[in-house]
Amino acid sequence: MRSLAGSVALAVLLVGRPLAAQEAAEPPAAAAPAAPAGPGATAPAAGMMAAIGSDAVAAPPPAIALAAPPPPPPVTLVLNTDLGAQRLTVVENGKTRYTWAISSGRRGFATPTGTFQPQWASKMWYSHQYEFAPMPNAVFFHRGTAFHGTSAVGLLGQPASHGCVRLAPGNAAALFKLVHKHGFAATKVMVHGGPNLARRAGRTQAGRALLSEGARESRASQRRRSYWED
Repeated sequence: MRSLAGSVALAVLLVGRPLAAQEAAEPPAAAAPAAPAGPGATAPAAGMMAAIGSDAVAAPPPAIALAAPPPPPPVTLVLNTDLGAQRLTVVENGKTRYTWAISSGRRGFATPTGTFQPQWASKMWYSHQYEFAPMPNAVFFHRGTAFHGTSAVGLLGQPASHGCVRLAPGNAAALFKLVHKHGFAATKVMVHGGPNLARRAGRTQAGRALLSEGARESRASQRRRSYWED
Protein backbone atom coordinates (compact mmCIF):
# COMPACT_ATOMS: atom_id res chain seq x y z
CA MET A 1 0.00 0.00 0.00
CA ARG A 2 2.75 2.45 0.85
CA SER A 3 4.46 1.71 -2.46
CA LEU A 4 1.23 2.30 -4.42
CA ALA A 5 0.48 5.59 -2.66
CA GLY A 6 4.02 6.80 -3.26
CA SER A 7 3.77 6.03 -6.96
CA VAL A 8 0.47 7.97 -7.28
CA ALA A 9 1.90 11.00 -5.49
CA LEU A 10 4.98 10.96 -7.70
CA ALA A 11 2.81 10.85 -10.84
CA VAL A 12 0.65 13.79 -9.69
CA LEU A 13 3.77 15.79 -8.92
CA LEU A 14 5.28 15.10 -12.33
CA VAL A 15 2.06 15.99 -14.19
CA GLY A 16 1.46 19.23 -12.21
CA ARG A 17 4.88 20.80 -12.88
CA PRO A 18 4.51 21.20 -16.71
CA LEU A 19 1.03 22.65 -16.26
CA ALA A 20 2.28 25.20 -13.75
CA ALA A 21 5.19 26.13 -16.00
CA GLN A 22 2.84 26.55 -19.00
CA GLU A 23 0.49 28.79 -17.00
CA ALA A 24 3.41 30.92 -15.84
CA ALA A 25 4.64 31.37 -19.42
CA GLU A 26 1.27 32.63 -20.76
CA PRO A 27 0.62 36.41 -20.39
CA PRO A 28 -2.48 37.44 -18.46
CA ALA A 29 -5.59 37.92 -20.64
CA ALA A 30 -6.00 41.58 -19.63
CA ALA A 31 -2.45 42.62 -20.53
CA ALA A 32 -2.02 45.13 -23.41
CA PRO A 33 -0.49 43.78 -26.63
CA ALA A 34 3.21 44.40 -26.97
CA ALA A 35 4.40 47.15 -29.34
CA PRO A 36 5.46 45.81 -32.72
CA ALA A 37 9.18 45.59 -33.25
CA GLY A 38 11.20 46.56 -36.27
CA PRO A 39 11.77 49.76 -38.25
CA GLY A 40 8.68 51.51 -39.54
CA ALA A 41 6.37 49.72 -37.10
CA THR A 42 3.89 51.84 -35.22
CA ALA A 43 2.13 51.16 -31.98
CA PRO A 44 -1.67 51.01 -32.01
CA ALA A 45 -3.47 54.17 -31.01
CA ALA A 46 -4.44 54.54 -27.37
CA GLY A 47 -8.09 54.87 -28.33
CA MET A 48 -7.99 51.59 -30.26
CA MET A 49 -6.30 49.82 -27.35
CA ALA A 50 -8.94 51.09 -24.94
CA ALA A 51 -11.74 49.97 -27.24
CA ILE A 52 -10.53 46.36 -27.54
CA GLY A 53 -12.91 44.08 -25.66
CA SER A 54 -15.18 46.99 -24.87
CA ASP A 55 -18.47 48.35 -26.23
CA ALA A 56 -17.51 51.96 -25.41
CA VAL A 57 -17.23 54.44 -28.32
CA ALA A 58 -14.99 57.48 -27.97
CA ALA A 59 -17.01 60.73 -27.88
CA PRO A 60 -16.13 63.37 -30.55
CA PRO A 61 -14.35 66.52 -29.32
CA PRO A 62 -16.71 69.33 -28.35
CA ALA A 63 -17.39 71.85 -31.13
CA ILE A 64 -15.91 75.32 -30.63
CA ALA A 65 -18.50 78.02 -31.17
CA LEU A 66 -17.05 81.00 -33.09
CA ALA A 67 -18.64 84.33 -32.27
CA ALA A 68 -19.76 86.34 -35.30
CA PRO A 69 -17.80 89.57 -35.79
CA PRO A 70 -19.66 92.67 -34.67
CA PRO A 71 -21.29 94.69 -37.46
CA PRO A 72 -19.43 97.83 -38.56
CA PRO A 73 -20.63 101.09 -37.05
CA PRO A 74 -22.93 103.25 -39.15
CA VAL A 75 -21.27 105.90 -41.32
CA THR A 76 -21.78 109.30 -39.70
CA LEU A 77 -19.15 111.36 -41.54
CA VAL A 78 -18.79 111.52 -45.34
CA LEU A 79 -15.93 113.35 -47.06
CA ASN A 80 -17.21 113.90 -50.60
CA THR A 81 -14.20 114.95 -52.69
CA ASP A 82 -15.05 116.27 -56.16
CA LEU A 83 -11.88 116.49 -58.23
CA GLY A 84 -13.65 118.17 -61.14
CA ALA A 85 -14.97 121.01 -58.98
CA GLN A 86 -11.90 120.94 -56.69
CA ARG A 87 -14.22 120.90 -53.68
CA LEU A 88 -14.51 118.85 -50.51
CA THR A 89 -18.01 118.62 -49.05
CA VAL A 90 -18.14 117.44 -45.44
CA VAL A 91 -21.43 115.73 -44.57
CA GLU A 92 -21.98 115.04 -40.87
CA ASN A 93 -24.94 112.92 -39.76
CA GLY A 94 -26.61 113.39 -43.14
CA LYS A 95 -26.27 117.19 -43.23
CA THR A 96 -23.75 119.26 -45.18
CA ARG A 97 -21.53 121.03 -42.69
CA TYR A 98 -18.65 122.41 -44.79
CA THR A 99 -17.68 122.96 -48.41
CA TRP A 100 -14.01 123.73 -48.87
CA ALA A 101 -11.70 124.48 -51.79
CA ILE A 102 -8.99 121.86 -52.33
CA SER A 103 -5.94 121.22 -54.46
CA SER A 104 -5.74 117.64 -55.72
CA GLY A 105 -3.05 116.00 -57.83
CA ARG A 106 -1.77 117.94 -60.79
CA ARG A 107 -1.03 116.48 -64.21
CA GLY A 108 1.04 113.31 -63.84
CA PHE A 109 0.17 112.92 -60.12
CA ALA A 110 -3.49 111.91 -60.16
CA THR A 111 -5.35 111.61 -56.88
CA PRO A 112 -6.77 108.07 -56.59
CA THR A 113 -10.53 107.82 -57.02
CA GLY A 114 -12.91 105.43 -55.27
CA THR A 115 -14.44 104.88 -51.85
CA PHE A 116 -12.07 104.64 -48.90
CA GLN A 117 -11.81 104.86 -45.13
CA PRO A 118 -9.18 106.75 -43.15
CA GLN A 119 -6.30 104.41 -42.32
CA TRP A 120 -4.21 106.52 -39.98
CA ALA A 121 -3.53 110.15 -39.12
CA SER A 122 -0.78 112.40 -37.89
CA LYS A 123 -1.02 115.85 -36.36
CA MET A 124 2.22 116.76 -38.12
CA TRP A 125 3.74 114.52 -40.77
CA TYR A 126 6.69 115.15 -43.05
CA SER A 127 6.68 113.68 -46.54
CA HIS A 128 9.33 110.99 -46.98
CA GLN A 129 9.00 111.30 -50.75
CA TYR A 130 9.08 115.06 -51.33
CA GLU A 131 11.93 116.67 -49.41
CA PHE A 132 10.24 116.15 -46.02
CA ALA A 133 7.59 118.69 -46.91
CA PRO A 134 5.27 119.41 -43.95
CA MET A 135 1.81 117.82 -44.00
CA PRO A 136 -0.05 119.25 -40.98
CA ASN A 137 -3.23 117.53 -39.79
CA ALA A 138 -2.75 114.66 -42.23
CA VAL A 139 -5.51 112.05 -42.56
CA PHE A 140 -4.30 109.18 -44.77
CA PHE A 141 -6.97 107.27 -46.67
CA HIS A 142 -5.10 105.42 -49.44
CA ARG A 143 -1.45 104.42 -49.02
CA GLY A 144 0.47 107.71 -48.95
CA THR A 145 -2.47 109.85 -50.09
CA ALA A 146 -3.94 112.12 -47.42
CA PHE A 147 -5.98 115.19 -46.66
CA HIS A 148 -3.64 117.75 -45.12
CA GLY A 149 -3.07 121.43 -44.68
CA THR A 150 -1.02 123.56 -47.06
CA SER A 151 0.63 126.94 -46.93
CA ALA A 152 0.00 127.44 -50.66
CA VAL A 153 -3.56 128.63 -50.11
CA GLY A 154 -3.41 130.75 -53.26
CA LEU A 155 -3.43 127.55 -55.34
CA LEU A 156 -6.54 126.08 -53.72
CA GLY A 157 -9.34 125.51 -56.20
CA GLN A 158 -7.04 123.95 -58.80
CA PRO A 159 -4.84 120.84 -59.07
CA ALA A 160 -1.42 121.51 -57.56
CA SER A 161 -0.32 118.54 -55.39
CA HIS A 162 1.54 115.28 -55.91
CA GLY A 163 -1.70 113.36 -55.34
CA CYS A 164 -2.77 114.42 -51.85
CA VAL A 165 -5.83 116.55 -51.17
CA ARG A 166 -4.66 119.88 -49.81
CA LEU A 167 -6.77 122.13 -47.61
CA ALA A 168 -6.37 125.52 -46.00
CA PRO A 169 -4.62 125.07 -42.62
CA GLY A 170 -7.71 125.88 -40.55
CA ASN A 171 -9.92 123.58 -42.62
CA ALA A 172 -7.42 120.73 -42.33
CA ALA A 173 -7.36 121.14 -38.55
CA ALA A 174 -11.18 121.09 -38.39
CA LEU A 175 -11.28 117.97 -40.58
CA PHE A 176 -8.66 116.25 -38.41
CA LYS A 177 -10.82 116.82 -35.30
CA LEU A 178 -14.00 115.66 -37.03
CA VAL A 179 -12.44 112.41 -38.23
CA HIS A 180 -11.21 111.60 -34.73
CA LYS A 181 -14.56 112.56 -33.23
CA HIS A 182 -16.46 110.11 -35.44
CA GLY A 183 -13.72 107.49 -35.73
CA PHE A 184 -12.09 105.96 -38.78
CA ALA A 185 -14.65 103.15 -39.10
CA ALA A 186 -17.57 105.59 -39.17
CA THR A 187 -15.95 107.88 -41.78
CA LYS A 188 -16.34 107.33 -45.53
CA VAL A 189 -14.09 109.04 -48.07
CA MET A 190 -15.51 109.41 -51.58
CA VAL A 191 -13.18 110.66 -54.31
CA HIS A 192 -14.66 111.08 -57.78
CA GLY A 193 -14.55 113.15 -60.96
CA GLY A 194 -11.63 114.16 -63.10
CA PRO A 195 -9.07 116.82 -62.21
CA ASN A 196 -9.87 120.30 -63.37
CA LEU A 197 -6.93 120.91 -65.64
CA ALA A 198 -8.47 124.05 -67.14
CA ARG A 199 -7.38 125.82 -63.92
CA ARG A 200 -9.34 128.96 -64.78
CA ALA A 201 -12.55 127.24 -63.76
CA GLY A 202 -11.03 126.50 -60.38
CA ARG A 203 -10.98 130.12 -59.33
CA THR A 204 -14.25 130.43 -57.40
CA GLN A 205 -15.57 132.59 -54.59
CA ALA A 206 -14.04 130.35 -51.94
CA GLY A 207 -10.64 130.64 -53.61
CA ARG A 208 -10.94 134.42 -53.89
CA ALA A 209 -11.94 134.65 -50.24
CA LEU A 210 -8.87 132.70 -49.18
CA LEU A 211 -6.65 134.99 -51.23
CA SER A 212 -8.22 138.11 -49.75
CA GLU A 213 -7.85 136.83 -46.16
CA GLY A 214 -4.09 137.03 -46.13
CA ALA A 215 -2.36 135.10 -48.91
CA ARG A 216 0.32 137.77 -49.36
CA GLU A 217 2.82 135.75 -51.33
CA SER A 218 2.77 136.00 -55.09
CA ARG A 219 1.26 133.06 -56.93
CA ALA A 220 4.62 132.41 -58.59
CA SER A 221 6.42 132.04 -55.26
CA GLN A 222 3.63 129.84 -53.93
CA ARG A 223 3.93 127.61 -57.00
CA ARG A 224 7.68 127.23 -56.47
CA ARG A 225 7.22 126.30 -52.80
CA SER A 226 4.18 124.16 -53.53
CA TYR A 227 6.18 122.05 -55.94
CA TRP A 228 7.94 120.34 -53.02
CA GLU A 229 4.77 119.71 -51.06
CA ASP A 230 2.92 116.42 -51.28
